Amino acid sequence: MNQYRNSCLGRVLKISLAIVLISVVLSCNTRPIIVGAPLGLTGLTSAIGVQGRNGMEIAIDEINAAGGVRGSQLELMVQNDGDTAEGGVKADEALIARGAVALVGHMTSLSASRSVAYTTERKIVLISPTASSTDFSGKDDYFFRVIGPNNQQGRTLAAEALGRGYRSAAVVINALNLSYTEAVYHGFKAAFEAGGGKVSEPRQITSQSGFDYDGLLDAILQTEPEMLLCAGSSFDVASLCQASVKKGNPLPTFASMWARTPDLMVFGGRAVEGVILAEGATLSPDNPTELAFLTVYKQRYGEEPTFASIYSYESIHLLALALQNAKKLDGPGIKAAIEALKPFRGLVDLIELDRYGDTARPYSLTEVAGGSFKPLGQVR
Repeated sequence: MNQYRNSCLGRVLKISLAIVLISVVLSCNTRPIIVGAPLGLTGLTSAIGVQGRNGMEIAIDEINAAGGVRGSQLELMVQNDGDTAEGGVKADEALIARGAVALVGHMTSLSASRSVAYTTERKIVLISPTASSTDFSGKDDYFFRVIGPNNQQGRTLAAEALGRGYRSAAVVINALNLSYTEAVYHGFKAAFEAGGGKVSEPRQITSQSGFDYDGLLDAILQTEPEMLLCAGSSFDVASLCQASVKKGNPLPTFASMWARTPDLMVFGGRAVEGVILAEGATLSPDNPTELAFLTVYKQRYGEEPTFASIYSYESIHLLALALQNAKKLDGPGIKAAIEALKPFRGLVDLIELDRYGDTARPYSLTEVAGGSFKPLGQVR
């Protein structure tokens, strides 16, 4: 009798142990996959970071609702990079230490400037939605992006300026983010001068606050340009436009996509009416998928999504696809999976990455009209 009891007890213990082991295996398999998001969430340029985070959150929720990736849910872990080069590396370090298998973020070329080398050294994939500097182009590293090179922003703006009959241009660039702003300037200069225009040497904005925008504008107006190109933040463009209006000499202003955030109107008010900006991906209400994203975004955040929201949403979906296809969830495995991707459908168009992880997606133009951004063709 005792032998029978012992035998039964032994079987029960074996079954219980098997159940425990199965539970442990299942729990390990269902641990969330951590995606790090280093973003600039403070300061005068934080709007891009906030909008990027919003787009990422929607993408994460969609993917998880559809079953996640490899049977696991994705967990978005956000770290403020302060929109500085030093802050970018610190944010990367913190997220990697907390278990992030890959990073999606750094919304400016400034915050990404040291992170590309840092993450490549550690074989951690970094996908930036909006860091567009040509400094990152044509390199075999762990950096990928879904935005086109920023010198193309300058070329697109130059074509419009020439089409409007302008032949002399003053240029202002933000010196705190030269890897971005200089490329916009060089793209503009090459195209504008090829079309018969003349471009003055760029003047620099050297601080985020307390800068003498009035004095800068005085120096610009002395050269009697027909238009102004500002490769700077929304605060830079707004401050120059306000100074121009105060002096009673509104100067036609063109701006890089960095300034294309709702903060432009917050900082500039009516002074920024008529500003023409480079524009990235835009949503069409005629496309059901794009309309669905637009509707969810507005309901959730109470505002229109921007290029930062769209590109961030697409970046998360790009990473999820790579995670699903990767042979192993480590840096080299994820990198190889991204490089093996064929052109895939983003939210608004096809995205094709070259062998260096760059894309040649084009830019369009938008204009501030009636206190909002409108596609240029709809303004005329």
